[in-house]
Amino acid sequence: MPNNNQVQSIKVEDVDLAMQMLQSYLDSQGIKSLLSALETLKTAPGNEVYQQEVIKVFNDLGVLQGAALTYAPYLNIFVSDDPFGD
Repeated sequence: MPNNNQVQSIKVEDVDLAMQMLQSYLDSQGIKSLLSALETLKTAPGNEVYQQEVIKVFNDLGVLQGAALTYAPYLNIFVSDDPFGD
């Protein structure tokens, strides 16, 4: 699993596809902050600050994380190495 402290190789096409899937299958109000963070990330995919924001927003989704991963498995690259925050 990737170390979230290093810059990941992000592909804009994959982020676009993930966003399309999320918008198609999930209530956009529940994932509004995630969509916003992903949109920002698309402007500079190598920007570590933007990547960390996606990670933070994804972690804040709570129970919606599972649904987001179901419809946009690419988001798995943002999953924390330490799901319990230990």
